Amino acid sequence: MAQILPCKSKIVSGKENEICERITAVMSKTIYLIPGVGANDKVFMNLELPGYEIVHIKWPKHKKNESLQSYVKKLVPQIKTDTQPIFMGLSFGGIVAIELAKLVEPYKIVLISSIKTHHERPLKLMFLNSLKFHRLLPGKLVLQFRFWLNWLLGKLSEEEWELVESMIQEVNIEFNEWAVDQVIHWHNDEAPDNLIHIHGTADRIFPSFYVKKANWIKGGSHFMVVNRAKEISKIIMRELREVKEIKLTQKRQLRKAS
Repeated sequence: MAQILPCKSKIVSGKENEICERITAVMSKTIYLIPGVGANDKVFMNLELPGYEIVHIKWPKHKKNESLQSYVKKLVPQIKTDTQPIFMGLSFGGIVAIELAKLVEPYKIVLISSIKTHHERPLKLMFLNSLKFHRLLPGKLVLQFRFWLNWLLGKLSEEEWELVESMIQEVNIEFNEWAVDQVIHWHNDEAPDNLIHIHGTADRIFPSFYVKKANWIKGGSHFMVVNRAKEISKIIMRELREVKEIKLTQKRQLRKAS
C-alpha cells in the first residue's frame, strides 16, 4: 500500500484540501539516486541537478531468496517525509524505483538506461539466464575482458575505465547475482504515469528496439549517465520544470473554478 500524501487523505477536504495542495506545491523536492548492478554513487557524479537535495540510496543486506518486492521495503526508511521524493534509477535502479513508487508516492520517477515494464526486457536476458552466465563470470574477473566491456558499455576513455575499475573493485558479487536475477524475473505490466524515461539509442543491455516512449540520447550507451551526463541533466531539469508548471496551472484553474 503506497504512502499517501496528506492532501490525498480522505479526512482532508474542501478548504483544508486547497491549503494542503498549496503547501505541497512549494514543498522542497529530494532526488533519490539509485544505481544499477555493479555501480555505486560514483556513476552519478557528472549529473548537474541544481535546486534539489540529493540523496544516494544505500543497498541494505539482502537475503538469498528474497523477492524484489520484499527487499524494496527495506529502502523505505531512507525516504524523508518532509520533502517530496523524486526516484531516479539507473538500469536495475530504475526497476527498483518503480517498485519503490508502489510503496511511497513520488513526485516523479526518472529512469536512465532502464526499462518501464517487463515487456521492454530483451529476450537475450532470458537466454543468458538459462546459461547462468552472470554467475559463471564473477564481477572482478570482468576487468580482464576489456573488449567485452567496451562492447557492452560503449567505447570508454581512460578516465571512464578508471571509474569502472574502481566501482568493480567495490562490487558485492552475491548482491549483483541476486540483482541480475531480479531483473530477469521482474514482472510489471504497466508504466507509472508520472515517469520520465531517458534512454540511449546504442544501449546494448536494454536495446532501444524494445523500449517504448523515451527521451532519446542519440548514440547513448548504457554508460551514458557518465559520458553524456550534460544532455541527460538538461532533459531531467526540463522535464521536472514542465511538471511543476503544469501542476501550478492546474491549481490556478481549480481556484478560479471554485
